[in-house]
Amino acid sequence: MSHQGGLTPMLGEGFITPDIVQKKTVFMANYEAWSMAFATVYDAYATVNARLVRGERIFIDPILEDRSFTSSESLRSKPLSYPKIGIYTGTGSSHSWLWFVDLFDRMGFHDLCLLDAAAIQSRDLQSLDVLTVSGGDTFAIAESLGPPGARRLKTFIENGGLYIGSCAGAYLVMRSSKPHLNLFNYTSVRITNLSKWLPDCRGLAHKFSQAYGCDYIFHPVRDAVTIEPTGRAPFWGTRPLDAPLFGGPGMIPSDTDCILARYTAFTKRTQYLVDETLARQTLLGKAAAIRTSLGKGHLYLLGPHFEHPHFQEANRLIADAIFWDGSRVNKDAGQAQNGIQPMAANVGRKLLETLKREVSNSRIVAVGLEMMPVRWRIGNKYYDPEKIRVFLDAIWQRIKRLEKSGPLRAEPDAAAQLSANAEKTTGLLRELKHRLDDTENTDALARDVFTLLPRFMTTFLGLYFQTIGESDQPYRR
Repeated sequence: MSHQGGLTPMLGEGFITPDIVQKKTVFMANYEAWSMAFATVYDAYATVNARLVRGERIFIDPILEDRSFTSSESLRSKPLSYPKIGIYTGTGSSHSWLWFVDLFDRMGFHDLCLLDAAAIQSRDLQSLDVLTVSGGDTFAIAESLGPPGARRLKTFIENGGLYIGSCAGAYLVMRSSKPHLNLFNYTSVRITNLSKWLPDCRGLAHKFSQAYGCDYIFHPVRDAVTIEPTGRAPFWGTRPLDAPLFGGPGMIPSDTDCILARYTAFTKRTQYLVDETLARQTLLGKAAAIRTSLGKGHLYLLGPHFEHPHFQEANRLIADAIFWDGSRVNKDAGQAQNGIQPMAANVGRKLLETLKREVSNSRIVAVGLEMMPVRWRIGNKYYDPEKIRVFLDAIWQRIKRLEKSGPLRAEPDAAAQLSANAEKTTGLLRELKHRLDDTENTDALARDVFTLLPRFMTTFLGLYFQTIGESDQPYRR
C-alpha cells in the first residue's frame, strides 16, 4: 500500500482516506436511522398488543396515516382484540414456519399454538383466530392433513377464522383436481408458473421445478422481488416494497377485486432460474397477494414470503391482515394464558443449563456440516445442512431471554422432553457428521434429524411463549 499525504490513521494496521471516513460516517448514520426505524415498526405493534392484553379498547382506522391505531371509535374503524394464532409445523412444512414465529414474537403476538397434522385433525380449530401455513411441500401437507384436516380447516374459515397461506400454504387452498390437493378447493385461482413443457433451467436445478400430474410447476426466479399493493384494505397506503420469493406462485384470481398486491419488478438480488423474458411474462403484473372470503372468514394467499424476518415492510402487512380480519371482538381481552403453573426454580435452572450445553454442542457440529457438499431429498424437497442451524439458532437466541424472565412455565413433562430432545439432537448430528466423514449414506439419518428438529423446536417454543406471555412488555431482539 502506498502511503500518501492526507491519510487518516486508524487503530491497528492500515490507513483510510478522508473520503472513506466520510462515506463510513454517512453509512453509520443511515444504518443507525434504519435500525431505529426497524425496531420502531415492531415495537409499535408490540405496544398495541400489550395494551390489548391489559384490556384497553383500541381501533384500527384505514384513513389514519402510517398504520396509526386509535382509542377513538368511528364509522370507519374496526375494534381489535388480542388474537390466538396457530402455526402449522407438521409434515410437509419447511423451516420457514419459524419466520412466522419470529414475526409474531417481535410484534407481541404471543398467544401462539404450534400445530401438526394430528392436532388439526383432532383439535377444534375454533379456539383460534388465525391459522398460518408457510412454505414446504404442498403435496405432503395436503396428504398429511387428509380429509379430516380439510374438513376442520374449512369449518374453521367458514365460521370466521383467518387463514394466511404463504408459498406452499397459498398453493394448498387453490382449486386442484390432483389427489389430496382436491380436498382443499377453497379458492378459484390460476397459477402462472404451471406449464405442460418444462422451460430450460438456468440454475438451482434441484429447486427449479416439480411434477404436477402431466404438467410442471416451475419457479422462474428466487430471492427478493418488488411488489406493489393495490390500495385495498388492509394493504392501504403502502408504497412498493420488496419480499423474497422462494417457490411461491404468480396468481390470476377469478375476481380481480381480491388482489391486494402485484409483482411489478425484479431487484438486484433476484436470481433468474429461467430466461429473463419468460420470468417477466410469468410474474410481472400478476397477483402476488390475494384476499378472498369463505363463509364468514377470509383467506390470504401470499406468493412471496411476507413473513421473512429481513423484510419489515412486508412483515407489517401480515400484522395488518391479522388486525383487520383476525380479531374477534367477542373474545375477552387478555385470555391468552392458560394458568400453567411455574416450574420449581431448581428444575428450570437445570433445564436451561442442559439446553445451553446441548444446543451449543449441536451448533458446533452443524457449522462443520455446512462445510460439506451434501444435501438430502426428503419428500419432494431438498434440505441443505444450513437448515439445521436455523432451528438451533432460533432456540439459542431465546434461551438468553428465558434466563432473564421469571419462572419457566410449561406442561408437566416438558422439562424431561426438552432435555431428551436436546441430547438426542446432539447425538444425531454427531453421528451424521461421522457417517459423512466416512462417505456413508446418510439419507435415513438426515430424515431423522429433520423430523426431530421441528419437534424439539415446538416443545421449546411452547415453554418459551407460555413463560414470556406472562409479561406484556414489547419484545425487541
